[in-house]
Amino acid sequence: MTPLNDWNRLKPDAELAVQELHTQLSSSRSPQDLIDSYLYAKRLLAEAMQAFVRIDLDGRNETFHDLRARLQKEMLDRYSNLLPDRYLKLPYGTRVHEELFTLLLQRLGQPVQAAFLRIVTADSVHAERRIRELRELGIDIRTSKENGYDFYMLGSLNIDVSFLSTIVGNKIKKDKSLEETERKEYLEAVGYSK
Repeated sequence: MTPLNDWNRLKPDAELAVQELHTQLSSSRSPQDLIDSYLYAKRLLAEAMQAFVRIDLDGRNETFHDLRARLQKEMLDRYSNLLPDRYLKLPYGTRVHEELFTLLLQRLGQPVQAAFLRIVTADSVHAERRIRELRELGIDIRTSKENGYDFYMLGSLNIDVSFLSTIVGNKIKKDKSLEETERKEYLEAVGYSK
């Protein structure tokens, strides 16, 4: 299924759900019927709008993969002689990360409302977390607030590679199989200081 197919499949049901919600808002005498109608419309609209937004995100974003490849190369250049390979795989490369990056890239240098980004993940917690993870990669994502709304902006395609020691250090810290002396040695090797 493509996002366009999903949109075409979901759109009629979303329209009906909105019409039913309108009817309930106009004439409902039952609070439960109104709430049920709202919850049903909300769920269908979230799915339909997610499919609609993803229509323009279908396909591979070469810029995202190029940035990740540059970061991966830098990580290997810095640490491959110091650490086992299991610590040298760059995280945060899921399709959701790519979609969020693509939305920000499409509006490079312009603020994007967080609520719009949440449409892709259909969840505010996941959207916010995925954006933070992209920032942890050293991607220039800035935050702001205006009139009570949160915004994110991709400021540039420059990458701050100083975050690599934190990425690798966090992997080392989470490895429960390491002896404490080995953990300390690895963390010192990457200059991790948290």
